[in-house]
Order: sequence, then structure tokens, then C-alpha cells
Amino acid sequence: MTRIRGLRASVERLVPPSAAANYAGTETPTFVLCRVETEDGLVGTGVTGRFLADEVAALLPRMAEALRGQDARRTEAITRSLTARFNPRGATGAFTAALSALDMALWDLRARALGEPLWRLLGGARDAVPCYATVGLPGYAEAELVDVCRKAVAQGFVGVKMLVAAGGRGVAEDAARVRAVRDALGPKPLLMLDANCGLDVATARRLARMVEDCDIAWFEEPVLGNDLEALATLRRATRIPLAAGQMVQSLAWFREALTRGAVDWIQPNAAFCGGITAALRILSLAEAHGTPVAHAGGWDIANAALMAGHAQGGLLEMHGAQLALRQRLAEDLLPEAGVMRLPERPGIGFAFREDPAPARA
Repeated sequence: MTRIRGLRASVERLVPPSAAANYAGTETPTFVLCRVETEDGLVGTGVTGRFLADEVAALLPRMAEALRGQDARRTEAITRSLTARFNPRGATGAFTAALSALDMALWDLRARALGEPLWRLLGGARDAVPCYATVGLPGYAEAELVDVCRKAVAQGFVGVKMLVAAGGRGVAEDAARVRAVRDALGPKPLLMLDANCGLDVATARRLARMVEDCDIAWFEEPVLGNDLEALATLRRATRIPLAAGQMVQSLAWFREALTRGAVDWIQPNAAFCGGITAALRILSLAEAHGTPVAHAGGWDIANAALMAGHAQGGLLEMHGAQLALRQRLAEDLLPEAGVMRLPERPGIGFAFREDPAPARA
């Protein structure tokens, strides 16, 4: 592994499942694929998605001009240089998304060059990660919802996550659906709720109080904008643990969420937060605060090595809305009996088949 020769970026749009109808995440299958090539022919792969995908893909080739000839192993130096050139005031958005894909590709390159799986290179805390399944999509009627959740638990997943504040349903209907799933699953499997930042504090509090006796593992992104003051207010008002952070791009937000006691679970995602490098910092912050970590926001393949490598890594989400993605992969990671066993092959653990569409220069 020597110096960077070039970078390719492209936008891909996959077909979402019908059960994702009326779901705020219908753009989930849209993503940016980044490939970094070194002078000796090695290729590293990174991904980000799904917001401002065209803008992110346009920004990455501009970064390539600054990267050409740089030592691909020096991820910290590359991040500092690119930040100084493209993001000196610490904004988030397209730059952080682009950096997420690039940084991931550089870590993939490093692992492939060393002939090591990335999970072991990151520390090798464990070689397998328990998974939960996000299958409770809003397009399902209540009976269908109960059925898919039952099936996921039967497959060995430690629990299931279902969407609330979606599909045009009100609080009472959401609460009834939550209760139906808990009654069907029994007391043992984990049950998580996800509002995708869809509720104000008063409504989130009302829903939480209606389902507090359902033993909810966590209530994910309950309030608008992941506002820290609103999260802290809600946390004081409910016994249900709160979780957030899956698409947050600011290290300072994670620091404040932890120091202010705004969440019970922290949820960094390497495809959004700035890559593997940034995610490692967030996991260390969580470890210092004694706060558990759970991956969320899709991109299980991009986060499996992270969750296995770092001692604070936790549960891995398997998101039903991203099933179409797996058809694009030449190297995949798939759970067995609800557990993701990390591969011994070099690299991050996944690789895409060559894109049939022309990549951006």
C-alpha cells in the first residue's frame, strides 16, 4: 500500500421495499459509493448515504485532487488537510458525508494491504456481534407487523425495532401496535421504537407513557432534530431509555449528549459521522461515560468491523429497508442465527461488484 492514485465516486439508487411506504426513510437505498485506488493497484471501498447524495458525489472528486500522491495510511493527516481546505469552520453536511466514505475506504485499504480483517486491526474485541432486526416498517398492517417481528426473533435476532410516528398514524394507534408486538413476542426479546426525529417533546412523552409497561429497550430519535435540550427533558419524564446519534455528524453533539445526560444509548454510524476514525473517537467517549453503544441507521456492513473491533462496540442493526443493497455486493456479511460473525478475509468485510454505470471521474 503506497500512495493514492485516484478516487471514484458514484450515486446508486436502489428500489425500497413496499413495506417502507409512507416512511421518512424511503430514500434509504440511495447512497454514495467511494473507491480509492493506490499506485500499486489496491482498492479500498467506502460508503455514505443518503442525504445530498449528488452533492457528496460531486465533492469527492474535488477532494481527489488534494489526495493524489498522499500516503494512504496517514488517515489523520488526510482528515486534517481536507478539513483545513474544504471545511475550516467545522460545518457538517456534504463534507462530513464525503469524509465518511473516504475515511472508510482508507481503512479498508490499510486492512487489505496488511492482509488483516479490519475488525482485528481496530482491536479485535470480539469476532462476533449480536444483531437486532429493524423489520417493523410502517407499510405493514398490525397483523403483518406482528408476523414479521415474530419471524425475526425466531431467526435468532436478539430483538426487533419498529417505526412509530410514521405512516400517518397517531399516538393511540402507534401505542396499540407496540403493545400488539410486545404481547406477541413475550417478555424476553428486546423491543425498540424509532420515531426518526418525528415528534415534539409533548407527543413523544405521551407515547412513552402509554407504552412504558411494554419493557422498551430504547426509544430512538424521539424528538425533532435530535435537540439535546428536548432529549434531556424527555429523559427526565420517562422510564424508557432514549437513544440517538445515528446520522449526527458532529463530535461535539456526542460529547454534549453524554455530558448532559440526554441519552441512555449512543448510536454513531461510520457511514455518516466522519468514517471509522470519527466513530472510534465517539466509542471512546461512550466508554468514558459508561454509556452503551448500539449501531443504527443502516449500513450494517460498514459498521460491523467497528462494533466488533472496539471494546465499547455493541448491537448491530440489520435494517429491512436495505435488503436490495446486498444484490450489489461481491463480498457480503450476513448474520447467522442473529449473530454477525466477522470474516477472516482482509479488509472491511464487504466489497461491491463493479458498478455497471460509469463512475464519476
